[in-house]
Amino acid sequence: MTAGRSGQGDRHLATKLPAIAAFALGAWAVALGANAADTGDEGSPQSREIGSLFTRGLAPLDLGRTLTADQDAQTCRDCHTAIWEEWQQSQHGQAWTNGIFQREFRTQPLDWCVRCHAPLAVGGADSVGPIPAQGVSCAVCHIRDGKMLASSKRAGSPHDTEVVAGLETAEYCGGCHQFNFPIVTPEKQVNAYTSHPMQDTVAEFHAGARSGQAGQCMGCHGNTPAGHRFPGAHAEGVLEHALSMTVCKAGSEVEVALTNRGAGHNVPTGDLHRHLLLRVWKSTAPERLYEARIGRLFEAAPDGGKVVSEDTSIRPSETRRWRVPVRALGGGAEPINMDLRYVYTVDERPLAANDPGEPTAVVVLAKRAALAELERCP
Repeated sequence: MTAGRSGQGDRHLATKLPAIAAFALGAWAVALGANAADTGDEGSPQSREIGSLFTRGLAPLDLGRTLTADQDAQTCRDCHTAIWEEWQQSQHGQAWTNGIFQREFRTQPLDWCVRCHAPLAVGGADSVGPIPAQGVSCAVCHIRDGKMLASSKRAGSPHDTEVVAGLETAEYCGGCHQFNFPIVTPEKQVNAYTSHPMQDTVAEFHAGARSGQAGQCMGCHGNTPAGHRFPGAHAEGVLEHALSMTVCKAGSEVEVALTNRGAGHNVPTGDLHRHLLLRVWKSTAPERLYEARIGRLFEAAPDGGKVVSEDTSIRPSETRRWRVPVRALGGGAEPINMDLRYVYTVDERPLAANDPGEPTAVVVLAKRAALAELERCP
């Protein structure tokens, strides 16, 4: 592998890609078809503390006085069919069952993992029955103390609805998508966190220009017909919408520019193993491949967790550039290949024994052009 000149301290690795699944970009709770009471009254939002609705993995999720039947997402299906169909295809609906998570969980089966990926379980993995295995289900977001939590209520609804302000905010999503590295005891329990972020998506969002915009996370991740598909990095078209790639020539170098044009947070974000790989090469000289890794790297921290040692993820509206000497790519006067891959796991191409049964990487953007065909860089 030949290293060209890269932007902002990027590292070039022959090894690849991220792990742990990333179940998803945007946990929100649009009112499950909305709402309750047959008064026709929209109701006044209650002052329930949004941050208290989730335990952040430190304890099982307590729904209070809630019937088991009300915890089952199948119960919601008859009245909320379109919502249910979107949800069950989402990463929320597959939070417990998806292959990437299950592969990682087998290597370190902590109760802490269960509390986020199967929040209705009352204990460890052995307590994950059919209902908890539904993952981040309707009840996880919408039921507390026997009441239906919603952003509004609708006349004629059979639910005992509590209108709660803030369900549309990034802070609500942060109940699952913003947390620090856990401190794991010798007994394999997690009772506290370090001071260093493990998933930092909400903080990234608030640091960007879209923080104050209406809709927040749901402006992108709730933009489906029923509002419950929550498309993220695993969904078709989302990464292509978030990133753009332009290529130009600067003398005898090829310049590749990546812009985070569509995401309100960094790309990649979420799971610590996720990263992008930018590759530039000629087909007749694959051994001269140029590769830049884009994402976070970590090192051990004194408090028992990890701390970011390098962060090359692309911030909202940021453009990053890499220049590669064409001579370093070898080959003849042939077109140059460029592609950008999003990797979900630490191993881009896992061995058969470690294959999670679903894609571990996807090509986001690709281009092939001869140097002479490229426009000159501004």
